[in-house]
Amino acid sequence: MDIQTLSIKKRRVMTYFIEAARQLMSSEGIQALSIRGIAEIAGYNSATLYNYFEDLQHLTLFASMSYLRDYVSALSGKLKPPMSSLERYRVIYETFDYFAFRSPEIFYNMFFGRQRSKLPEVTVQYYTLFPDELKEHSPAVRKMLLQGDMYLRDKPIVEELVRDGFVKPENAAHLAAIVPRLNQTYLHELANGECIAPEEQHRRFIAAFDYLLETAK
Repeated sequence: MDIQTLSIKKRRVMTYFIEAARQLMSSEGIQALSIRGIAEIAGYNSATLYNYFEDLQHLTLFASMSYLRDYVSALSGKLKPPMSSLERYRVIYETFDYFAFRSPEIFYNMFFGRQRSKLPEVTVQYYTLFPDELKEHSPAVRKMLLQGDMYLRDKPIVEELVRDGFVKPENAAHLAAIVPRLNQTYLHELANGECIAPEEQHRRFIAAFDYLLETAK
């Protein structure tokens, strides 16, 4: 579906379904999502939903994107122009995991679940519907946030680390591959019900993250 060609009314209906799914996810969890329940909250019948979304999983991706709002908002307040590329890279992960580790099942499903191959397209479509969520960021950060693939998000940042002398060129590919995979592992533990406090998991990840950056110099 080309959202750019949709009328304002149809875009608004899409947002009603997304917000309804988000409401249900927040109150009852991702496992409680159902076409009927979402349609009832949105104020439309179930058949209407299929005019905009392929299936429940497709809508779930859109609703999961809404969980990035607080992350994107917090990031805009933390990224400052004087920061080095190394400081920015660390802040991006610190901020992301602050929120991801508190909603691990949703974040894991979004970035690493079965529907992850659809996330790049859904990301662009989502921000077409909600463009204001990106307006406070620089073009470079917007470009990163529009990437639905964690590995593709990291690649330009790691290339910048190389240009600025923080990472050796021969270590760049390894760093770009390992950091997202490490993040996936820590997120997966929480999503699978490991009894680890988000704060402790965050501390563990950042310690490993800093070790990798030091090794890649």
